[in-house]
Amino acid sequence: MEKFKQAYVWANSFVRNNLFLFIVVIFGGWFLLQSGSIGVTQRSLDYGYDSRNESVAMDIGSAMTTPRSVNMKMANFASNGIIEPPMAYADFDPTATERKIIKNANLEIEVEDTEKAKMDAEAETKNKGGSVTNMNSWEVRPGMLAYNLTVRIPAEKFENTIEALTFLGTKKSESFSTNDITAQYQDTSNRLKNLEARRERLREMMDRQTDKLADVLQIDQELSRVQIDIENLQSTLRRNDTDVAYSTLQLTLRPEPQIGDIENPYWSFSKSWKTSFNNLIQDSQGLADKLITLLVYIPIWVPIFLILWWIKRKITSQRANKTTSKK
Repeated sequence: MEKFKQAYVWANSFVRNNLFLFIVVIFGGWFLLQSGSIGVTQRSLDYGYDSRNESVAMDIGSAMTTPRSVNMKMANFASNGIIEPPMAYADFDPTATERKIIKNANLEIEVEDTEKAKMDAEAETKNKGGSVTNMNSWEVRPGMLAYNLTVRIPAEKFENTIEALTFLGTKKSESFSTNDITAQYQDTSNRLKNLEARRERLREMMDRQTDKLADVLQIDQELSRVQIDIENLQSTLRRNDTDVAYSTLQLTLRPEPQIGDIENPYWSFSKSWKTSFNNLIQDSQGLADKLITLLVYIPIWVPIFLILWWIKRKITSQRANKTTSKK
């Protein structure tokens, strides 16, 4: 018993005198062995991350409406005598005679019966010449679903349809937004005209007689690329025309709240008990992994600690000697 007390006193004194060294070694090892830091570094290396990617991604995002193939060919078009119009980044063109405006809205309604409200909303949309393009649902309580519908409605009947749908129940929220794509639409149309003119020139060159097969193949290859660019721009214009002609409404139908409407209607004591035990097991495994890692790395952190302890002891001894000599 006496030996145990002596060992305890020595260990306690050793830890107190070298507490700073313990903190440096433990936190330094924890930082170096952290799996999260290593994982981030590995992912950065795997994907070849560059700090410039963020700005590049922003530029790409701002030019999503322009086909990539057209952007790659801009220099080639200019070198062949066709000057591309400057890219229009403005959302508003005051000189346009016909405006291209995309309308969007969000509407949330609280209803007594979501199934009946959904069927009424679909019927009202169909009567207005629109259609439901997407629908998803989730369970609010056993046997009762909430719905979210994506509805495309003719632009000229958009406001009237929303007004009619509000009578399905109690309107909880409503928002509108518009996007003027007139300048962008005109820019795409100008690009399409230039590409069509280039296609005609290439066809004329193909009709001419030539003795070089390489020239024919090169013209045919360029004509194919131009044709793909034309089809991409035509597809963009058709999509824009559709978005302008048919507005988009995000309609949410929620049931009226009742007692028992909780986040998880299927909660039970047994499930919660099992989930807690599973979480305890997972956390224990993580703690065991850390302890095993600490033991495995003993050949690294123990020598480091001993070196630091020796340096500290040396400094302390020198200070003690200087104090004794002064006395």
